[in-house]
Amino acid sequence: MGHPGLDTALKTELTDLLPRALRFARSLTRDPIAAEDLVQTAYAKAVERIHQYETGTRLDSWMYRIIQTSWIDEKRRDQRRGNVISFEDARDNSAPGQNHGGVDRMFLQSALAALGEEQRSAITLVLIEGYSYREAGDILQVPDGTVMSRVARARKALAALYDDDSQTTDNTDIQRGSP
Repeated sequence: MGHPGLDTALKTELTDLLPRALRFARSLTRDPIAAEDLVQTAYAKAVERIHQYETGTRLDSWMYRIIQTSWIDEKRRDQRRGNVISFEDARDNSAPGQNHGGVDRMFLQSALAALGEEQRSAITLVLIEGYSYREAGDILQVPDGTVMSRVARARKALAALYDDDSQTTDNTDIQRGSP
C-alpha cells in the first residue's frame, strides 16, 4: 500500500532524517515521548502534503518547518484547553545541577531544557544540526538576525549555567566528561 508521489528515494530520505527530526522535536518538547508523538504527527502531515514538497529543495528544512508548526499548533490547542505548565514548573523539573552525575551530555540536556523555546530551537538548528543562520531563520520563519541574537543569548545562558554548575562541584566528585 503506497502513497502516490512518495517514491522510494523520498521514503529513504525521510527515514534517514528521522533521528535528526526526533532530536529537533525533543529540543522543542523537552520530553522524549511527546517528541515521538510530535514527529509522528509531522510525518503524517508530510505524507499527506507530499505534493507540496518542491523537488530540489532541502527535505530536512521542510520537515523541520512542519515539526515547528505542529508544535505551535499543539501548544495553542493546549492553551485553549488550559493544559499549560508554566515555564517555571518546567524549568524546576529539568534545572541543571548536580543531577547530571558528571556527564556532559546529561548536563547539556538539562541546560538546553532550561532555555526558552525560541532560544532552544535556534541553538539546536544552528549548533547541533549545523544549519546556517539563514537556513534556521527560514525554518523558524524569522529573520536570520533574530536567529543570531537567539543563539548568542542561548550561548550566554548556557555558559552561565555551566559556570554556576561547575562551582557546585568539588574536586572529589566525578568531573564532567569522566567515565
